[in-house]
Amino acid sequence: MKACIVFAHDGNTSFNHEILKRVTDEFEKHQIDYTVRDLYEMNFQPVFNQLDMKRVEKGNVSSDIEEEQSLITDSDLLVMIYPVWWWSAPAIMKGYVDRVFTDGFAFHYEANGPIGLLKNKKALVFTTTRESAEEMAAQGMDTVISKQIVEGTLQMIGYEVDYQNFAAVPYVDDATRKGMLDSIGEKIAALRQPVGV
Repeated sequence: MKACIVFAHDGNTSFNHEILKRVTDEFEKHQIDYTVRDLYEMNFQPVFNQLDMKRVEKGNVSSDIEEEQSLITDSDLLVMIYPVWWWSAPAIMKGYVDRVFTDGFAFHYEANGPIGLLKNKKALVFTTTRESAEEMAAQGMDTVISKQIVEGTLQMIGYEVDYQNFAAVPYVDDATRKGMLDSIGEKIAALRQPVGV
């Protein structure tokens, strides 16, 4: 199994970085090959601009996007790790989706709507919030976030998705955060099951 990890949190001390470390530790434990795409470290350019649009219309993309698409194509598993800001992904992650998962690569349109082209692949998505699970449910925030990344993006382009938000991260105790990280190991251990099972 090969994995591509797309990570969006600046600095090096956040809980998102702890999630990333646990994911990579588990991959090494289970002998899963992986590549980390740290979008801030890469200084990834997130704006899907007019030149990008013209290239996609002509059936080609810039070299930076071609590299990302090759990694996605070669990977059985996509892992996305990011904090939730304004009920959504940080701009750099949203820009990655806009620029990499393009028409003709990740999906195409037919009479009844878009058809995903990245089939027989799995995705794990880990997000973090300051809000508690109860606060998120009361506001409908949990549904909005899940629909955006799971149904509105990854399932639409063909992935089988396992999504988990870690809530109230700044306010929970160390034992709770450890339990959050331990749950990642359980998800990765279960990855050996075939897609669709």
